[in-house]
Amino acid sequence: MKIAFTDKIINFPEDNTSLSNTGAELIFLGRVRAIENDIPIAALEYEYYPGMAETKLEEIARELLKKFEIRDIECVHRYGKVPVGEASVCIVIRSHHRAAGLSAMDWFINELKKEVPIWKWGITKEGERFPSETR
Repeated sequence: MKIAFTDKIINFPEDNTSLSNTGAELIFLGRVRAIENDIPIAALEYEYYPGMAETKLEEIARELLKKFEIRDIECVHRYGKVPVGEASVCIVIRSHHRAAGLSAMDWFINELKKEVPIWKWGITKEGERFPSETR
């Protein structure tokens, strides 16, 4: 299990051929799109509650491992300004079979959005900042 916050670009996970007992490796990249709340943007700015956010994310990851037939989970979330097109979150779930992985991914993303203290702001091309209504 790996849980982290970073202000660096999230790179696509490298292929890991040592995963001989893993039948499914699901990778979710949440990218910043060019429109937020129907307003064209240049970036999103993420803020989080250091310490509490990591703790809550780890709790959710541990619950996921108990609730679903999952072998492993990794989650890296950005903070600070994230330009349009870049990934703001990367979640990797490894399972024996895809069905468990797909269900687990959907559950994990919903819990992350609902429970982890992360806030985001839209940044217009003119530099104006507004609160985002979506998570």
